[in-house]
Amino acid sequence: MKLTNGDIFFAAEPLKVLLRQRFPIKTSLALTKMAHKLDAELKVIEEVRTGLFSKYGSPLPNGFAAPKDGDPNQAVFLKEHAELMAQEVEVDIEKLKVLDQLSDDAKIEPSVLMALEKFIE
Repeated sequence: MKLTNGDIFFAAEPLKVLLRQRFPIKTSLALTKMAHKLDAELKVIEEVRTGLFSKYGSPLPNGFAAPKDGDPNQAVFLKEHAELMAQEVEVDIEKLKVLDQLSDDAKIEPSVLMALEKFIE
């Protein structure tokens, strides 16, 4: 499946929400495999993002903050960050049918499902 780094980055937390739901074993295994493959890509994305924050941002006690309005580095940071998120990668995963396997009392916020739209049917 062809995805952008942004697709992967913004799906990470919502996927964790979905992984906490109860599914039949086959679906649970498929979700877990998908999460591991996406996590491998996410680690690379995070490494590059951290580099951008440290290169252009301001130091904080526990990391770096993005450049603020008026900072001459802000435009370059935003451009490079957008380029990172727009880059496409090929990930060996297929969409999963999971929604019809959730229990009737399962509660998942629409924002979670929106972020996972490329990954689930």
